[in-house]
Amino acid sequence: MNESFQSQQTIISKLFNERSNFILLGLTGRTGSGCTSASLILEEKTPLNLSNEDLKYKDNYFYQGFDSIRQKITADYISKNYTPFITIKVSDLISAYILQLPKNEIAKYLQHITKSTKSAELAKLIRNGAFTNNSIVKHQIFKEINTSILNHSKELSLTPRHLSKFFSYMKSIKKFTSDFKKDLNSISSDLYVKLYQDAGNLIRKEGSIKNYSNPQFHPASVYSLPESINRCIKTIRSINGQAGSYIAIDAIRNPYEAKFFKDRYSAFYLVSINATNEDRKSYLQDMHKYTTDQFERLDSIESGKFDGKKEDKPSYFDFINQNIKKCSEIADIHIFNPRSNIKNTNILRSQLYWYISLIKKPGICTPTKIERNMQIAFAAKLNSGCISRQVGAVVTDSNQSVKSVGWNDVAEGQVSCGFRNYHGLLTSFDNKIYSNYELKNNEIRSKAAEKFEILNNKLNNSGKYLSYCFKELKNSIDDNKNQVHTRALHAEENAFLQLAKYGNSPIQGGNLYTTASPCELCAKKAYQLGIKNIYYIDPYPGISLEHIIETGTNSPSLVQFRGALGRAYHSLYEQIIPYKDELDY
Repeated sequence: MNESFQSQQTIISKLFNERSNFILLGLTGRTGSGCTSASLILEEKTPLNLSNEDLKYKDNYFYQGFDSIRQKITADYISKNYTPFITIKVSDLISAYILQLPKNEIAKYLQHITKSTKSAELAKLIRNGAFTNNSIVKHQIFKEINTSILNHSKELSLTPRHLSKFFSYMKSIKKFTSDFKKDLNSISSDLYVKLYQDAGNLIRKEGSIKNYSNPQFHPASVYSLPESINRCIKTIRSINGQAGSYIAIDAIRNPYEAKFFKDRYSAFYLVSINATNEDRKSYLQDMHKYTTDQFERLDSIESGKFDGKKEDKPSYFDFINQNIKKCSEIADIHIFNPRSNIKNTNILRSQLYWYISLIKKPGICTPTKIERNMQIAFAAKLNSGCISRQVGAVVTDSNQSVKSVGWNDVAEGQVSCGFRNYHGLLTSFDNKIYSNYELKNNEIRSKAAEKFEILNNKLNNSGKYLSYCFKELKNSIDDNKNQVHTRALHAEENAFLQLAKYGNSPIQGGNLYTTASPCELCAKKAYQLGIKNIYYIDPYPGISLEHIIETGTNSPSLVQFRGALGRAYHSLYEQIIPYKDELDY
């Protein structure tokens, strides 16, 4: 009987071991949101035992109702099944690329970045700072490892001697980055971020930073950084062998880098660490002496915005630049990090424990109500025929019961933009598909013909359906950014109208879930309907919060979503075998 029980337990362990033997987390989030704090927690040797009393936010328990039971289930599991992670810092790999430059070139590169008159100060920094005692340059074996990681033209081939020194190499790179950051920030509080953002863009553009003054775009270089990270992952897995590998990447800031790992590893989860803009701003100003202008510039860069006219935007811009907004949109797991108390990371820690438990033991608890409803909105957005962006929304009553679902699309009876194209507009004259304005306005037709010719010449043999955005076409003629010309209803607006069209249930005191966040117009509608909570994924860049939501006497609460979405929702919450059967075995 005992042997049979042990055999059954071995089978169960093997079933779960396939999931838990290798975990790869990609952390993403805006500067100041807490990615580094998360990586430090993941590196801890033992987990903390957290009670509900340790987990308070704004004088309330962070986990309430059944969520407090879910938290206890996952905390109990992680206390007995914890494994520390190894962190690969993207900034360290950027340092590895920087260290390929001679000292005099690094000084020139800094001068190129800053465009300042502090050339003597920068030269002194390179001469006497972190570069002076840098072990990567001094030790031949570290130089060989560095070359193997960064040279993608050759197969990754590290000898046993190299493997024995790999973690020492990683520690040396980490120390250099830390020391170099102090050197840079002694000159300007934002110089470190500015340099490493620029270097990262150069690496994605050309595969190195050697030609910093006149870089040329090479498409294959878009994956240079993730390929270097991947070589580190392979090396760590080779060293650890059957013991398993738990690796966190701090941090992914380009969506194509996230796609690189999603396509290669089923064990990869993109984890978005989110904090409110107010908390992030306070943290960066208090801890890193950021000015308001520096914070706003940083946010603009990290949102993937091009600083210039649209016609001047390089075709490769989106591939090489940071876009944390997009990374957040495609994240598998969203974690909320309250930064009001920098020293207290218990809420962040508890959420990390929660999802690591679910990765190791899928279905150990059920999804929260917030996750369930946002997952519906997330699935709904795929119905959108908008060719610019897909957004989903769900409206519930005060009991979190779903009352309507919406996505951004044209009104019922009209044809979505994804089903219309330039060729049809210019040749079919079907006013059920194309408006009379589009069919009769000479300016619109002339501009459409011009754009169709350019696209057709470029994509003639691609088999792609050459759809177009009417708003973009009209605005290119008027030379403005008028949002009125959009054909589609917003997802939130559509969900509200479904209630008016088909519903008969009150939603006052209810909830709105959106896979984006409400604009000024949708915020007003939510306010008028008496929505109590608005759950969102990415903050809206406009003034809807300050101008609409926070005004008056019946303001809705804007709540940043936390939980698993999309593929991860099913991967984490679907039990491998029924829990009862597992306990019986």
